[in-house]
Amino acid sequence: LHCGRQRCWRRFAMVACQRRYVRLLSGVALASCAAARNSLSMTPPMGWMSWVAFGCQTNCSADVGSCISEWLYRNHTDILAAEGYLQVGYRGVHIDDCWMKNVGPAGNLIADDVRFPSGMKALGDYMHDRGVAFGLYTAESPTTCAGYPASANHEPEHAKLFAEWGVDYMKVDGCGDKSYYGTGYRVMGAALEASGRRIEYSCSWPAYIGNDESKKPFATLILDGCNLWRNYHDISCNWGSLSSIIDHWGDFGDVLAPFAGPGHWHDMDMLLIGGGCLSLAEEQTQLAIWAISASPLIMGTDLRKVPAASRDLLQNRHAIVVNQDPLGQMGTRLRRFNSSSPQQIWARNLAYGDVAVVLYNKLGTGAATAPLKSSCPSWHDVREGRVEACGGGAGDFLLRRFHQGDLAKLTASEVQATCCADAACEGFAFEDNAGGPIKYKSRMSLGCVNVAMPHASGDSSDITIDFSEVNLYGAVAVFDIFAKKALGTYVGSYTARGVPLHGAAFLRLSPRLHSVVDAPRTQFV
Repeated sequence: LHCGRQRCWRRFAMVACQRRYVRLLSGVALASCAAARNSLSMTPPMGWMSWVAFGCQTNCSADVGSCISEWLYRNHTDILAAEGYLQVGYRGVHIDDCWMKNVGPAGNLIADDVRFPSGMKALGDYMHDRGVAFGLYTAESPTTCAGYPASANHEPEHAKLFAEWGVDYMKVDGCGDKSYYGTGYRVMGAALEASGRRIEYSCSWPAYIGNDESKKPFATLILDGCNLWRNYHDISCNWGSLSSIIDHWGDFGDVLAPFAGPGHWHDMDMLLIGGGCLSLAEEQTQLAIWAISASPLIMGTDLRKVPAASRDLLQNRHAIVVNQDPLGQMGTRLRRFNSSSPQQIWARNLAYGDVAVVLYNKLGTGAATAPLKSSCPSWHDVREGRVEACGGGAGDFLLRRFHQGDLAKLTASEVQATCCADAACEGFAFEDNAGGPIKYKSRMSLGCVNVAMPHASGDSSDITIDFSEVNLYGAVAVFDIFAKKALGTYVGSYTARGVPLHGAAFLRLSPRLHSVVDAPRTQFV
């Protein structure tokens, strides 16, 4: 074998594990099959990222408090440290796209000196002084998705620069030629490991190569040093987008679970909790499914505006303990359910013999509602250029209003007006006919007036979990994670009464040989 002993053993072990892969529960992974290349991200990363709430807003003269600037990130660093988020595990503040100005003579990235006058090293020091980790963004393409300079063919010098700035977490997007990703992500992973700093590596490669998770190179990603990766469409602040991501993870759970575990996680995208676009029941469902699926918990809303009930949910230690469980197994939807099932059960094995379950009421008793279409075509030609009109799980906002043959007649201002009139449109990418850089236009940067989307109303449902489905027998102690209280001991099954439409019951089940209170728990540090 023409490779080092350690890497060859990992490749052999990975193949052997895939052949041995079995199921302990009806839809719950027995074991993670791939060993991480580095020792980072032993539990799913937690923190806050700016994209969903603030996009690529760079006009600080219009709103200094909401533009992509050092003031925004210092403000959210202070909130993480002062308002309890850091104490329960949300340790990172992650800068997304649009922080760059240009590329220097040596190929190094330069931060915008108007919006980041103190420089990136000083901003990182500010975060570190408050116990917060510093997250940053680049892409494996010549430019980012918003058209700013990126890292393709400059990985070693950029990784060295990120380390000098004190970066702790790098989100590395795609945004370019897919044929380069196989090389680019491997080179960036090696460069980050050689930088002399422990930098968690978030890779977006899988999100750019289709929706069939069975065809994605997860083993390669792990060996390239990726600690987490985006798999699917960007989340938008609406129920259609969120529910489409839940459906996708349910449909591909058997494929995804073997490649999730300590050091390498599937990223379902940012938490919308507190953003005002979901009901509290829908927010609870997102947190529960993200925790069951061992997804990173990266908040994506404006933390200055989070209501008290949503903040309490985000800081629910019982939910976080499930997400951060040291066994590291990814939970899945039980196999007898599919995305058309009105009610569903999801389950995850935990350390010490416990099982976490989510009893999810997707469609209510009547089951008459279908989720918004999640598919989205690629670029459309319009009169002044090209538009990518994908709105996450809500689909293509232009095709909700116009026939395909009419799109070429649209002006840029008509595209903008259409987006603003559609509550499910979170923005679009635009490239002008001159071939200039692609620019992402978020709902906020367009100056759209928010259009209210109605919250779900409809039938609540009683949902029963048969303990044998999750390999628990005899007496079982049931703990309600959202209510933060023990419900008692049950034999055979438990029924959650009145689970609201789009809502969920989130339970921790413990064999009676040890009680919910007595079982060891992950400790916060």
